[in-house]
Amino acid sequence: MLTIKKLEAMKRIRDEYTEINRHPNPNIGLIVGLPEEDNIFKWRASLTGPRDNSYKGGLFYLIVEFPDNYPESAPEIYFITPIFHLNVNPYNSKDWGIKLGHVSLTILDNWNPEYKIKEIFLYIFALLYNPNPNFAFGFERVNEFKFNRKLYEEKVKYFTKKYANPLKSWKKHDKWDFTY
Repeated sequence: MLTIKKLEAMKRIRDEYTEINRHPNPNIGLIVGLPEEDNIFKWRASLTGPRDNSYKGGLFYLIVEFPDNYPESAPEIYFITPIFHLNVNPYNSKDWGIKLGHVSLTILDNWNPEYKIKEIFLYIFALLYNPNPNFAFGFERVNEFKFNRKLYEEKVKYFTKKYANPLKSWKKHDKWDFTY
């Protein structure tokens, strides 16, 4: 059922979609598309790993799901390409209500309707440079990040090469195996 709120959300989402595709940010290698042509509330995005860190050469796919009352409520964003990162949920945890690949991002947790999705992608890209150990998934990773950064970075490189290969990074994984 179409309501005024849903129509307003559709207009805002369409405008933001158009803006991103008209004025892409070349620094973050972002491409956005609609996996279901008739559903503007679900986007598929690809994000290129930064050229100057351990995610280099990776191509990561994400899903953005907008609620019917967007921008009053935040979108849900999750990676479908497995990524070894402190702030991305590596667990298949439907019981917790958090999707596999969910991005833990302060700007999403403290949502403001003034925010635009383009800004959110900039924050996600920034997380690839600066993971936030205060909002992490996995105690072991936090310890590696804080106390054995070399091992943490080796794992980032290894799993980026394993999963974020441009030829296969679009595949959806029901379980992420980070056995090293």
